[in-house]
This record gives sequence, structure tokens and C-alpha cells, in this order.
Amino acid sequence: MARRRILVVDDDQAVLRLVELSLSRAGYEVITAATGEEGVRKVQAQAPDLVLMDVMMPGIDGFEATRRIRRSPEGRHIPIIFLSSLDKMEAKVKGLRIGGDDYITKPVKIGELVARVKVRLRPEALGLGQLVTVFGSKAGVGTTTLTVNLALALHNVSQKSVLLVDWQRPLGNVALFLGLPKKRVLEILLPFVNDLDEQVFTTALKEYLPGVWVLLGVSDPAFARQMNREALDNILEMALAKADYVLVDGGPFLSWEDPLLTEKGEGLSLCVLTPELISVEQAAHAMETVRAMNCDFWLLLNRHGMPGGVPRKQIESRLGTVLRGCVPDGSDRVIRALNEGQPLYLTDPGSDFSRAIGDIANRIHEALAV
Repeated sequence: MARRRILVVDDDQAVLRLVELSLSRAGYEVITAATGEEGVRKVQAQAPDLVLMDVMMPGIDGFEATRRIRRSPEGRHIPIIFLSSLDKMEAKVKGLRIGGDDYITKPVKIGELVARVKVRLRPEALGLGQLVTVFGSKAGVGTTTLTVNLALALHNVSQKSVLLVDWQRPLGNVALFLGLPKKRVLEILLPFVNDLDEQVFTTALKEYLPGVWVLLGVSDPAFARQMNREALDNILEMALAKADYVLVDGGPFLSWEDPLLTEKGEGLSLCVLTPELISVEQAAHAMETVRAMNCDFWLLLNRHGMPGGVPRKQIESRLGTVLRGCVPDGSDRVIRALNEGQPLYLTDPGSDFSRAIGDIANRIHEALAV
């Protein structure tokens, strides 16, 4: 595949060298221009895939250069990101109004720059799958159990490829549920997450079954602090290009300062709860958080029918919404499956648990229609 070409327009040679080196290391072909006039000519002659445009330059400034680029047939649809030391809101608004797609303030943070370039190029560069993020209303509600079994069921009912990302912190547990040896996979990826390429990412994956891949979580809690939203976004960019469905085991919802909530049209966010009052109340807090957001947030009841549990109707009344799935209590079988490293959906597909998981997987597939 040909490398994407980026034009960097800046009169500061130090900035040009820094940005050129950083983007080249990230896998892009980089061309440069030292003036706005040269930048306009190179857009017309070399057809870059994206332009990084300084604002304050001798001759015509970045704003005027952008106007001219937008008036030319070659530059009408090219993403343009401004790089400027002007941090005033008026400058940012002006840049966006005249045709810029983004605005980054100098001094440039290379990690942020590469991430924004990837985002602007992604719609044209990648055919993306659908994202399903699974949270727990609190710890211990069976989030990983449902995520692992849902990944297998979704692959089975859809006959589509599935990639399971273990994003629990401080430790990932997916390896235990699948009977896989714990390896330092995410620990190796995290320090280089801003410069990931397809080859490195694919090498890090474990193929559990044909069409089902796993990115194992951290086995060293010291790396948990590196598991932030930016790192996950970079990983998901690769994951969504790899598989039709990407499931993320996100752990307890309220443990994240910025939980990954999937926007409508891009996938679903699921929240697992159990028929215990504290779990229901934590789910209510999660509902309050997402109420004003543009996302589909499904509530799934695990261990339905457990002795002494809160009745389903009472839970739905408290949360003000209908539960989108109920998985019956099967603690003994689930624990045995965990200890054996064999997901219950595979070992006992006819169980009430597995049928409920299959039903939820069908609903997900129908809702997303990959």
C-alpha cells in the first residue's frame, strides 16, 4: 500500500525538520514548503493527502494560502490542519471558517499531532468495523465473563471477524478466561502506541479461533497508568481496521476519568450489572453520566434469578429503562469454566447461560448490521 503523503508548510526550519522526522517515523511520506505560495503550488502539483499549515509566514499567511487551496480543484477536499503559535479563540475560529479541519497550538506535541493526522486520514484510509465497549457497573459483576463469551457468540451468529481487547486495569484477566498464558503484550505496545503500524499491531494479536483475535491485557500493574484514552484510541484505530467487530473489556465504568463511550453509528456501549442494590445504584450513576451523550447505552443483567436478588421490574423502574438482556445465574458452571480456561459458550452451548449470551449477540448484530 502506498504511503500517505503529507505536506508541511512552515517558515521555521526547526519545526519543519521536527515534524518531517516524526511523521516519517510514523510511516508517512512528507513533503515541505517554506512559504504559503510554495504550499499552494505543491498542493496543485503533488496532490498530498493532508496539509499541515502554519499561520504566520512571510508573504501570504496560512489563512490566505488555505483560501487559495480551497478554491483549487486539487485542494477542495484535502484535510488541512493549522499549526500556529496563535492561541486566541478568534484565530482558531477564523481558521476553521475559511476551510481548516483542525487547529493545533504550538509548541507542537508530537504524540497529539500524529494522533490527529491519523484521525483526519482514517475515513479515507480504512474500512472500519463496529465497536462494542463493555463496562461493569462495579467490579465483580462478571464483565469479563460476558465480554469473552459475547465475543465468541458474536463471531458465531454473524460469521464475522471479532477482535477482543482486554483494557481492564490494573490487570487484565481475559487470558485466564481463555486458558491462554499471560504474556507481556500490552506492556510492549504501550510505550510505542503513538507510532503503531499495522505490522506491529498484528504481531501483538493472538488468534484464539479462526476469525477471533485477542489483544491480551497488562500483566504488570505498573503499566496501568499508561492506559489512557489517547492510547486506547490509537489501538482501536488499528483494531477497527482489522476486524468487523471489536469488543473492549473496559472494567468498572466509574473507574475511568474518561470512559470510552461509543457514538451512535459507530457501535454500542454495554453496561453489566447484577441484581444487587449496590450494583443497581452504580448503574444509575453511569446512566446519569451518559444521559446527555450521543451513544447507545445498553444495560445487561447478569446472574438474573440469583437468590435474594432485586427483581427485574424493580431494577428497570429504578433505572428508568428496559434491560436489553438478562443472563441467568449460573455461578457454578461459570466458575468451573473459568478455572478450566474454557468459556462456557463453547463447552456448553445448550445451557441457559449460553442461549442468553447468543440472544444478546444476535441483538447486537442486528442493531449494528455489519
